[in-house]
Amino acid sequence: MVNYTIVDHPLVSHYLTALRNKNTLKPEFKESLDKLSFLLASHVYSTLKTEDITVQTPLKKCKGKTIKHKVVLLPILRAGLGLLQGFTSLLPGVTVSHIGLYRDEESLRPIKYYFKFPEFKNKDNLKVIILDPMVATGGSSIFTIEYLMNMGIKDINLVSLLCAPEGINAIEKRFNNVQKKLLKIYTCSVDEKLNEKGYILPGLGDAGDRLFGT
Repeated sequence: MVNYTIVDHPLVSHYLTALRNKNTLKPEFKESLDKLSFLLASHVYSTLKTEDITVQTPLKKCKGKTIKHKVVLLPILRAGLGLLQGFTSLLPGVTVSHIGLYRDEESLRPIKYYFKFPEFKNKDNLKVIILDPMVATGGSSIFTIEYLMNMGIKDINLVSLLCAPEGINAIEKRFNNVQKKLLKIYTCSVDEKLNEKGYILPGLGDAGDRLFGT
């Protein structure tokens, strides 16, 4: 089975409910999304590797820890940008990459139109965190995961607000057991299903449209 975690926290439930509410206006929607991004970031960052260091306090030297992982955030444009706040605030040294995808009208397959990613000669301590608020059919997420795997990245994390069972199942079917060990999924909820238009039910509508007011 694909390794996925539903982040269970009272504040996650509180802010997710605000996002679901159709009467939540843009300012409150953005604020709730920002707060959720902090909660998700705290959970995902709990898996970061550390290394020992020695620091000088005002009184004496003591042992401490520093982050060993090289972290790259990869929001899927455009809605993925809404999850950046918490991840960049908690760990300001992260690198922010971007991937832009659109769906071909005939084949319905994701097409990459933009990708910016740093070069790493050594990927041993590289952790990539994909930010994709809505995993519906899973098409965009699968494309991005495959793209990263083909680059030789072995620590891939997918963070979402909501997943549809269809999206989880599509990811499950697409990757073999060896590939699944490279992937972890974090979400606030696995909802009921997709409707005939591909929207998650009960969902929260189009996250990008509600965030950016379009």
